[in-house]
Amino acid sequence: MKTFFNILLSLVGLTMLGQTKKMVNESSFVNDKIFSLSKGNTIFSSGTTFYNPVKPAEGSVHLFKSWKNFGVIESIDDRKFSINNINLNLERNRFESKISEDSIFTFNFNNIKMFVINGKKFKNYYHKGESRVFQLLYEEESYEIFKGFNLQLVKGSVNPMLNRSTDKYVQKSAYYIRENDLIRPLLLKKKNILRLVDNDAQKAKELIEFLKKQ
Repeated sequence: MKTFFNILLSLVGLTMLGQTKKMVNESSFVNDKIFSLSKGNTIFSSGTTFYNPVKPAEGSVHLFKSWKNFGVIESIDDRKFSINNINLNLERNRFESKISEDSIFTFNFNNIKMFVINGKKFKNYYHKGESRVFQLLYEEESYEIFKGFNLQLVKGSVNPMLNRSTDKYVQKSAYYIRENDLIRPLLLKKKNILRLVDNDAQKAKELIEFLKKQ
């Protein structure tokens, strides 16, 4: 395992954070060296995808507007690696790095505890029979509250009255709670939050306000 991580650092340019959580050295953008990593079997890689969009659509399948996002990958054995070129593909529920204009490197969650992107924590769970990425908003010993994302493709129409000639990606989000290893939707209503904070009305109000700001 130690040997693998040393190889990973040299090939990909990920920077391991020390016990003091300070950067060992300055992290760099993922470049075409990551492509060589994708040829082997690694705990981080799902491979490289070459894409050629047939029809442009408005909006994006990626959560963040830019690829220049600071990320920290936390492994299950508490190792941490930084990366400056990462985004979340909502259509595939995978984190990706754009290594050239026509190729994408895809990360998987094997042996990874979470991704932290621009200070936001993301975890992977199975929900309704599929692997999904959730943003962790709040956690206590007995439960976690997430934000889940959904991507819809609204088809364009030739009807001039609709003013929608091209396809458009629409991103939506909803709240979820994980209790006893079960994930279910959570509406941010006072009655739903009160039971989580021992019926403390003030705490419920503050928690709702906090979640809505995330």
